[in-house]
Order: sequence, then structure tokens, then C-alpha cells
Amino acid sequence: MSLWVRGSIWRLPTDAPGGPRWRFLLASRFLMIASLGFLASCGGGSATPSGLSAPVVTISAANLDFGAWRVSTTSTALSVTFTNSGSGVLTISGITIGGPNPGAYALSQNNCGTSLSPGSNCTMNVTFSPPSSASYSASLTITDNAGKGPQTVGLSGSGFTVGSLGQAHGMFMLDPPTGDGICATAGYPPNCYTQHLVPTMICTGTDTPAGYGCSKAGAGEPYLKGAAFHVAWDTLNPSNGTYDFTQVDKFIQPWSDSGKLVSFVIEPTSFGTTNDVTPAWYLAPVNISNVSQTGGIITVQTSAGFGFLPGVLSSAAGLEIQIAGTGTLLDGDGTPANPGIWVVCDHNTSGCQDPSAQTIYAVGPGGSTTAVAGGTVGNPVYGSACASGILPIQWGPNFIKAWQQVIAQVVQHYGSNTNVSYLRFGMGVGGQTNPTYGLADSDPTQAACQAQMTTYGFTTVTPLWPQPGTSGWSQVSQVWLSFLQSMIQYEKLLNSPHPIMITTSGIQFGPSDLSTPDATASYTATDGIGFGNQGLQQNDPINFAAGKPCSGGDWCANFQKYEGQNPPLLLELQTLSLSSPTNVAPTGSLANLLPFATGLNARVLEIYVDDWMCTYDSSWSGNNTYSACTTAGYPAAFNAAAGQIN
Repeated sequence: MSLWVRGSIWRLPTDAPGGPRWRFLLASRFLMIASLGFLASCGGGSATPSGLSAPVVTISAANLDFGAWRVSTTSTALSVTFTNSGSGVLTISGITIGGPNPGAYALSQNNCGTSLSPGSNCTMNVTFSPPSSASYSASLTITDNAGKGPQTVGLSGSGFTVGSLGQAHGMFMLDPPTGDGICATAGYPPNCYTQHLVPTMICTGTDTPAGYGCSKAGAGEPYLKGAAFHVAWDTLNPSNGTYDFTQVDKFIQPWSDSGKLVSFVIEPTSFGTTNDVTPAWYLAPVNISNVSQTGGIITVQTSAGFGFLPGVLSSAAGLEIQIAGTGTLLDGDGTPANPGIWVVCDHNTSGCQDPSAQTIYAVGPGGSTTAVAGGTVGNPVYGSACASGILPIQWGPNFIKAWQQVIAQVVQHYGSNTNVSYLRFGMGVGGQTNPTYGLADSDPTQAACQAQMTTYGFTTVTPLWPQPGTSGWSQVSQVWLSFLQSMIQYEKLLNSPHPIMITTSGIQFGPSDLSTPDATASYTATDGIGFGNQGLQQNDPINFAAGKPCSGGDWCANFQKYEGQNPPLLLELQTLSLSSPTNVAPTGSLANLLPFATGLNARVLEIYVDDWMCTYDSSWSGNNTYSACTTAGYPAAFNAAAGQIN
């Protein structure tokens, strides 16, 4: 008798089952089958016997490249997804960071646990914190039971130091003329650019730089680090989504040709009583064709479209619209409860639909409103009751989105330009961080301006607001400080190769608000953003010696407080206005102010054109003259300051 087993003939014993021959046969055959299974598990056969399940690992990325980040900052997290695409449970026994520089990386989030069921995945987030200016590599290792050894993901990144870039310090000329056409209106001598600025500040030697007619090095050239240009929002962003740097790049060309540096003060609004800096596409509302409200949902139609809303229309949900002139409740009633500003919605909100080219939807005050053909719709604005013209509501989502896009475009455009020293972005009026003018006790607009700002959500405090320095002031400033902090954090996240800075200003002047500049300075110190002040003047040394605050937000105390930070912060000062060599005007003489500023650790000084030219151009006769500045001791003061910070 015989038995066939998987292609072999086993001959059966002739004695009775259970006899010696049967027992020998069963034992030997069992050992043979066990041996085959052992060989298979050791690679001599199939890794997984037929019918058994096993995990299979898939990793979303073989390498995570963090790029370049400032020393002692932490990058945004990069993610790697770990997927079990097999049929068995994956057991995870370890996740570690190793390799040459493991200390520069960290697991900021890990939801993988110790096992993954078939078809499931988990995510690990890794951050990079370079300790110095160098390249850093490491590896993320995941140990599991997939049978192919540990899984590895390469990690790479590099660090750079803002404080030691060699760019973010020195003495700069503020808004130099870019041609002779500006000379008369600015109070400068004729041919102020070609016959004065170029030979005094641009020329580095005979015929250098080429094309500027240089006969020798300019007298002021060795002491001038570069030029700082105020740049208006509408210059860079003439239409929604369009950015144009052509004009600005043309202005900075002579300075680049001369081997000097440039910096920018990007302004969202004007520094004056009217606002001609915010682009028309943002400020100007459009006519409404039809508007109605049903069940608390507003439907707005316009043949002009909604090009005023920042960004693409498909992502407009969460932005706001301001309705006026319809003669309905949708215009608002002048109270904080109904300011006439409504939040745009899409299909995610019941009753709303996605925005289209000529129709948008918004969450209204409730109830129904009969259709009206008329009125306007636009971005929320304020200021008609204040003293700075019509302004965007800076603390609202529309301005925040639009201005962040501008900041990002500037950082991207100039990121690789080695002639750029630093970037300063205004957040309120001009290059400053006060929202508007007209709030001081001496302003006739104070009560009306405060009332309008309260209506539009600047604060919940009804006018007249408590005075700065009192217990109630923190409630007045809460929304504005939150806005400033979020913008500073956004600037940090851009990881700009060039230092970014912000001006510290009080919400109001008179009595001065010191808590807002102090808080702003602390935010910048936390996030490695520089800060400065646009108000250096002759009373500052006097007040500082007496233990009183320096003007414009007590920059003196904050410079002293944060000077020793590591990595160092960019600390900038701009004079209040054109100086007065004889100390008859508020700014006073630079012979006194320059050593005072550098003594308090100012790393950047922005000085007006007239003050530079009257110091080094013997033929200069503008708002200040060469003879007056020489008599006041300007050359020695400029030379000494340049020697300290250039």
C-alpha cells in the first residue's frame, strides 16, 4: 500500500497502525515537513507561507529638505506619512533621529503609536533648529516588523545668522532723489541728483561706477552705507493679484552700481491727512446691481465683479464686505452690533452658495430684506471721522490677507538680492504701527474717531476711551496688539534671508501710549524681528538723562532692554524730520543726536537727504546749508557714527 504526498510516493508499513514501523514513518515525515518550514523562514523558500498575512511599509518621502533657516529659530514642520499597505498588523518598536547631527532636528508630532492595522497610516512631523551657520544632516529611523530592516528618511537643512549678515547695520540716506525732477518740490538745489547726489555719494572713483560721469570718489561716499526707500503699496500692487517691482528696481540701480546697500520701508497707507498709498482697487467700492436678504443670508449682485476682495474669489469665504447706500438695515446703523460689515460665506454655510463672478453671499443681520437695486459694496474701511483719510480696517481679515500677500511678494522678490540690507513693513499709518491719527487729547476729532473705531471692532470700549497707562487701556489696545503680534509671527514664518523689522508706535500720542510699543518690542524679540522708531529728536537725550521716556514710544528703554539678545536684533532709528543744526526745530542738531543714538546701540540710522548733503557737499544749499552743518560739527559726528556702526 502507498500514499502520494506533493509529488512523492510514501510506501506504507505492512504492520498494524500504531506498530513500530508506523511510528517511525510518522516521526521521520514530521521532521522532514518541519525542516522544510524552517528553510522557508530562513530564506530557503517563500518568506510568508501561503495563507499567512504580513505587513508592508510605504513611506511618503525618502528625504525631508528644510532649506535654510535662521540660527536659533525653529522651522515649520515637515511631515512624513507611514502607511501599512500589507495584510498583517505592523508593529512599531522605535522611532528615533540619528546620524551626524540629530540634535538639530526634533519630532514635533507623532501619532503612530506602536502598531498600524492593514490599510491605515500615521504621520510624523519633524522640525529643524540650526544651532549655527552650517549644514546639518540626520536621519529619521523607524524600526518595525515588516521584515526588511528599519525604515529611514534623510533629513537636511542649513542655518544662517541674521545678526551677522554684514548687511543690517550702518548709516542710510532716507529717500534720496532718483532724478532732478524732484529737486524743486523737495527744496533741494537745481540738479540735486546729477550735480550733487551722484558726485558726492554714488561716485567711488574716476569713472566708477561706469556711466555716472565720476571724476573722483565722493566726499560722503565712504561714510554712507546705502539708501532707504519708502515704497507705497499701490506702486508694488497696482491691481488685485498683480505685483510690479519695475519702478523700485530702477530707483535702487545707482546704489547697487556703486556697491552700496538698499533697504525698503513698505507702506500700506499714507503718512498724512489723506491716503493716496492704499491701491484704488482695494479702497474703491463697486455699485450694486441687486441686493437682498433671505433667512439671514445676503445675496449681492454687481456687474462690476468683486475684484476688490483680496486673492482669488473662490477663496473669499471668511472675508468681509461693507455695504452702504442701500437704504436698508444692510447699511448698518452706526453701532458695533450692526456696522454694515458682513462675512462672506460659501456652500459650507447653510443657505449660501459659492461666490461667482457677479454674485456673492454673506451672513446678514437676520430675517429678510426686500431686494434693492443700488448702493455700493467694497472692502471694509474707516477713517472719515479721523485725521488720516480713508483707511483699510487694518485689524480685519481683508487687510490682513492683502498685506500678508504684499509682504510675501517683497520677501520673495528681494530674497536673493545681495544689495538689500533690511525690509521694514508698516502696519498702520505710513511705515509706523499706529492705526491712524486724530486720537490724541488735543485732536478735535478724538471723540468721533474713537466712536468710529469702536463701531468697526477696534475695541469694545465705548468713547471716550480710558487714558494710556490706566487700568482700562489694556482693553482698548487688546485687538490691535493681537493684530500686530500675528503679523510679526507671519513675518517670522517667511524665513526671509534679509532681516525684517517693524516700527514701534503707540496707538495715540498725547498722552503717549507706552504699553503698545513695549508689547510690540517684546513680540519682535520673541520672533527675531527687528524694531525701531521714527522719532529721534533733541529732547531724547534730555529725557533719557532725567529718567523719562524718549519720544515716540520710549525706544531708549527698549533698545537697552533688548540690545544683548542673541542672536542680536536689528535696532533702527530715524530722525523725526530734517535736522536743525542750530537746534531751533524739534529734531535738533545731529552733532548731539548721532553719538546719543549709537551709544544706545542703534545699529541702523536713517538720515534725511539734506542732512547728508549739507555735511559732505560743499556746494549744497537746500533746507540746510553746508556752512551751517559744518559749523555745527556734523562732519565729525557723521564720521564717528559711521565708524561705529557701518
